[in-house]
Amino acid sequence: MDLAYQLAGNAVSRNFSDLSSQTVDATVDGLIDSLACALAGANAPGLPQARSALGRWGNSGCSVWGGFGRAPAPFAAFLNASSMHALDYDDTDDKVPLHAYGMVLPGLLADVEENHPDCDGRELLTAIATGVDGAMRVGRAGGPKGSRGWNYSVISGSFGAVLAIARLRRWNTEMTVDALGHQLTQTAGSLQSIIEGSLAKRFQPAMMVKNVVMSAAMAQAGIDGPHKVFEGKAGFINLYQDGKFDLDSMRAGLEQCALVDDLSLKPYPACRFTHAPIDLALQLHARGVRPQDVKHIRIRVSGQAVNMVGRQFDCKTAGVVDAQFSIAYTVAVGLERGAVRIGDFTEQTLRDPRVGAFAAEKITIEADESLPFLGMVPVYFDVLLGNGQRIELATKVVSGSPELRMTAAQLRDKVIDCLGYGQSRVDPDELIATVTALRDGTPVTSVLKLLA
Repeated sequence: MDLAYQLAGNAVSRNFSDLSSQTVDATVDGLIDSLACALAGANAPGLPQARSALGRWGNSGCSVWGGFGRAPAPFAAFLNASSMHALDYDDTDDKVPLHAYGMVLPGLLADVEENHPDCDGRELLTAIATGVDGAMRVGRAGGPKGSRGWNYSVISGSFGAVLAIARLRRWNTEMTVDALGHQLTQTAGSLQSIIEGSLAKRFQPAMMVKNVVMSAAMAQAGIDGPHKVFEGKAGFINLYQDGKFDLDSMRAGLEQCALVDDLSLKPYPACRFTHAPIDLALQLHARGVRPQDVKHIRIRVSGQAVNMVGRQFDCKTAGVVDAQFSIAYTVAVGLERGAVRIGDFTEQTLRDPRVGAFAAEKITIEADESLPFLGMVPVYFDVLLGNGQRIELATKVVSGSPELRMTAAQLRDKVIDCLGYGQSRVDPDELIATVTALRDGTPVTSVLKLLA
């Protein structure tokens, strides 16, 4: 039988008791982080226009988070996924890389609100863990295909979203495979929006999330989808992965949903490939080094890091996405301000000539052929100061990763930054406490009320 049957059968049979306390903790932290990111991004560039564009198709159904009324479930899921991903502050599986919660959560919560408003909190956490683990599992087994131009989050993550809904609805295996098959027929996702710095980038995962809601509806209605989802002639493995797929890693530990523990939460609102360079820039700032002290910084990173975030930065023409995907800009900000926050990625702050000039003139980014092509680390800094002194820095870990996880205090600071930036009426500590209470079985309505 196709791998889809194993994924589906495992997903619909998972119980809260199957999850380790570590996995439950990681799932709760990921949910807190994701909802804060969504409320922060609700008014990001493109979101008001998207709400206006979709509003003509109806204003009833599920909540558009942040107090923006209601919309039919597919469109509410689309808008909520867009706000979650808009600031590029949402989680990342560093080994792919892939944004998991942004693919899994918005469609799942739309489904909860529409069909299971009295859902037990432990049921929601189990469904989230099942979906996030599934998204990561597909992404890791296939491996990134950046050379082909695929957006890894979009082509891999939506399968996890289907598994999450199937688990929450307690479908049987066959119906879940049908939904996975429907999702296969809609799978797509190009990196071109990232290459061009287009705002379309923040809507790509949302397009797949909308499709997940549609796939679930089709399967529930008894419409069959293709069943050889992964191993068919035109299945996922042959079509998107060039026939290369690590089936052993896909199956290992499937019953525990433990890959959730290995997800990274971002300390900075920018592409994950900028994080290790930002870490080093903040180390320099902590040493007392400021931009005016620096003659030049040579930064060595992987080939994929150059492809993703090594572009030349021009503060006169750059857009928000250009800045989110720029080592030069984010390093300049970190060195100048001692922190990299959401407010550093607005049209006004991008035009800061001090930061822009430093990013354009004082930083060189090079691909080091001795490094793993797809690696986020190691990263090397060779800093020449104006007085002739040289400083060499390197890092082999990235902040926010399982090896250097954010503390509870750091996560709370991020929530405060997010809700403050988004001008949300939700209290940060209330959000954290309400989500944390889900593990004791508190109904999900408590979270839905905050989001609405």
